[in-house]
Amino acid sequence: MDTVDVRLTDDGSHTVYSTEFDAFYHSTKGAVTESNIVFIEAGLQFIANQKKSKISIFEMGFGTGLNVHLSYLFSLNNKIGIDYTSIEAFPLSEEIWKKLNYSEIQSQKDVFFNWHVIPWNQKTQCSEFFVLNKIWAEIENYYPECTFDLIYYDAFGPGTQPELWTDIIMEKMYKMLVPGGVLVTYCAQGEFKRALKRNQFSVTSLPGPPGKREIVRAIK
Repeated sequence: MDTVDVRLTDDGSHTVYSTEFDAFYHSTKGAVTESNIVFIEAGLQFIANQKKSKISIFEMGFGTGLNVHLSYLFSLNNKIGIDYTSIEAFPLSEEIWKKLNYSEIQSQKDVFFNWHVIPWNQKTQCSEFFVLNKIWAEIENYYPECTFDLIYYDAFGPGTQPELWTDIIMEKMYKMLVPGGVLVTYCAQGEFKRALKRNQFSVTSLPGPPGKREIVRAIK
């Protein structure tokens, strides 16, 4: 049986540790720092710089809801529309997500917990700029009806869930993106980058957050 508990990271924000997967949801060197560098700066800001009026995001791994929260704040601060879809096979219990301190160290304090309360499998208009659709499913059984500008690939790593980093899944990610669409992830493993390239992605390695030498941005 999986046991999860909340741990403090080096930047003062929380991460979650899973005994079943023997893995952390975010870097112990700084959860918020990692998400900002990998997903917001390398992904969302990169797409926003293209002056799109609206951005569609797919997140592989809703997890703690941190990436949703940071993307929501970005949409408010930049007054840009975001249509956000996030998939999760193993949602956190209320006992765990209520302990997370992201609402205390980020703005919009009263908003963070809403990401966990919002119903699964339906679109919810969360603000003038932000729409969230949480999907409770495994990625292998998910077949989207649309394509996306940006994918946050935030699954547990290849050493923990190798089935989520295969050519088959990367082919699926490629098909889920619009032409010119972007996938960003913290993983820079050599075989994973080769899987991306085999599936026609253009792969760039970028400087990583504390404790990680590099991250990956892949473009369709």
